[in-house]
Amino acid sequence: MKSRVITLGDLVADLIVPIEKLPLQAQQHQRAREITLEAGGTGNFLVIAARLGLEVTALGTVGQDYYGQQVLQMLAQEGVDVTPVVVPPGSQTTTSIVLVDDEAQHVFVGRFGPGSPLSFPSPWREIIEQADGVFTTGYALHPSSAFTPEIVLTCLEIARQRNIPTFFDLGPAAFIVNQAHVQASIAQSTVFLATHEEISTWTELDDPLQAARQIQTHGPSMVIIKMGAAGCMIVTPDNHVQVDAFRVKVRDTAGAGDAFDAACVYGYVQEFLPEQIGALANAVGSSSVTKLGTGTRLPQKHEIEQLLRDNGHSFLQVSQHRN
Repeated sequence: MKSRVITLGDLVADLIVPIEKLPLQAQQHQRAREITLEAGGTGNFLVIAARLGLEVTALGTVGQDYYGQQVLQMLAQEGVDVTPVVVPPGSQTTTSIVLVDDEAQHVFVGRFGPGSPLSFPSPWREIIEQADGVFTTGYALHPSSAFTPEIVLTCLEIARQRNIPTFFDLGPAAFIVNQAHVQASIAQSTVFLATHEEISTWTELDDPLQAARQIQTHGPSMVIIKMGAAGCMIVTPDNHVQVDAFRVKVRDTAGAGDAFDAACVYGYVQEFLPEQIGALANAVGSSSVTKLGTGTRLPQKHEIEQLLRDNGHSFLQVSQHRN
């Protein structure tokens, strides 16, 4: 039986625009090689989670516009349950323009979709209570989101009351939103995820292990730190492991962090060992950076399996349970 994971937060439309080089300069025009629409933000997580084999459901909103319709269609075609997603009348979809150059640099230019704040839909309670995991990010706590921070915290509280594992990725947005909302999300989380830079900035501790231990005093039992080319560190109450990254040619890093998160959640709910979670997450992240674009352009499961095999891992053997 598949494990069921729920995501919280507004869905995002990415406009992928490959160009020759960044930064852009005024009056120095460049030609875009293409402009394509993809499901971005949490959509990256949903796509990879579904491809790995999770049953995934999106709780959130999209705008009543073309972008929203396309994002829902793309996710549904990937096997994501988008039936609970709310489309407020007169709303617009949160949209990000993703400029990517030939050196794998990227920049986001976006806006939150305007619309009335959502009230907690009562059917969502049962959806959450039947889940095996609930995932959200610091972006979901932005005050401009139709899916309000109060709804995020309500959903996390429902999950924790039912002893359902909850996953919170700090992300760069956590530093520009209400800090009390961030602290509350951390306290409600079973697993905390962040880059080395993010967790160091948040805790004011440069040593990743010390930073992770400080986060654990606020609630999470597991802390997963993304360390780029150095791989990742996974910290549990009585141990920690650092898992090396895989060497690949980088084309585009946009969406790779979300994809990494999906692998971590998959590994956790399947009761993988910490080092196995790290190996799978690194393989997903590394496979993702070889792709141009986000959403459905992220790697397929067979590509992730191949990278694991090429580096001495068997994807099927990764499913051993924790002791």
